[in-house]
Amino acid sequence: MASAPKKHPTFVTRRLRVRPFRASDAKALHLLYGDAENLRYWGTDPSPSAQRTRKMMSWHLGYRPRNYVLWAVEEIKSRRLVGMINYHRRELREKRVDVGWLILPEMQGKGYMTEAGQALLRHLIDDLGVHKVEALIREENKASAALARRLGFRLEGGPIRDRWLVGGKWHNVMLYGLIAGEERVSR
Repeated sequence: MASAPKKHPTFVTRRLRVRPFRASDAKALHLLYGDAENLRYWGTDPSPSAQRTRKMMSWHLGYRPRNYVLWAVEEIKSRRLVGMINYHRRELREKRVDVGWLILPEMQGKGYMTEAGQALLRHLIDDLGVHKVEALIREENKASAALARRLGFRLEGGPIRDRWLVGGKWHNVMLYGLIAGEERVSR
């Protein structure tokens, strides 16, 4: 597998800057993580307070390319943080990684996550030599499943029963997978 860049990379698309998080992003990040309705399909509980979200920032500010990396998705025109995208559970030997994304409700439906997802897939496949990218998506999350399909992912299995424990309740997920070469990436 190709080695990761020594510095947290930034990707620029037509409308977005997919960049490392900054400490100053804590307030905007809380808009993402503090909204229970927006996180209804996410694999973790919503953040109960802005203070708690600030404590989570160390995870977002870190650059651990052998394990996980998170990026802020910023609209270039307004310089506003509109979402986040990441990879995690990276398996170096198997050249496999999981991905996840989250966007502010008022920014949904504009194609921003498609742009950010394409940039991330290019990085994972071209720069890191990842062979397979997977996404675990709750069955009810039709928008995220549609995004995965737009990016070239295929439904591979599920429901995987009781995969996520959120709010004291177990949730099933569907497994979407993409093999290098299957991605729908504008170059």
